[in-house]
Amino acid sequence: MVKNLSTFAIARLLQVDPGSVANWIDRGLLRAHRTPGGHRRVMPDDLVVFMHAHNMPVPPELSAGIVKILVAAESTDTTNSIASAIQVQHPEYEVTQSNHSFGAGAIAATIQPNVLILDLTMPGIGEGDICQMVNSHESTQHAKILTFAPKSDESQPSATIDMDQLLEKLDALVA
Repeated sequence: MVKNLSTFAIARLLQVDPGSVANWIDRGLLRAHRTPGGHRRVMPDDLVVFMHAHNMPVPPELSAGIVKILVAAESTDTTNSIASAIQVQHPEYEVTQSNHSFGAGAIAATIQPNVLILDLTMPGIGEGDICQMVNSHESTQHAKILTFAPKSDESQPSATIDMDQLLEKLDALVA
């Protein structure tokens, strides 16, 4: 059973004044409900969404159930597009981006993502190599890997991704 958080519990977690939490709720920034006694209560998932929206770090107490995703692609536009699409569909997910294969490996070891979304056209990325690397490290063994290769054609000079298909595959991996 999920335990709702009081303004005081949230204030302790985030090291802020309880009045600030109450203000966030009253201004509609943080989703909450009231008990029959008039006390504000926040679902943990709503607090995580709020923290992501305001670029606040999520404390370990709240991050245990969070789906962490690492998107690695050579193009910043590609990583931004994928991350944005994921955040629209799943604002509760924590999405991290990397535009370098070495950086992606370092980030994966640090954040221990549930899913790695990798651009196979990125230098230094090979499907077999990545699977072997992910499976060989204790911190990433649990991660699922979703690969893609942007397609370009004569009508569109820049590479494209079937975002709907990518999000469907992500949903299937996370389920």
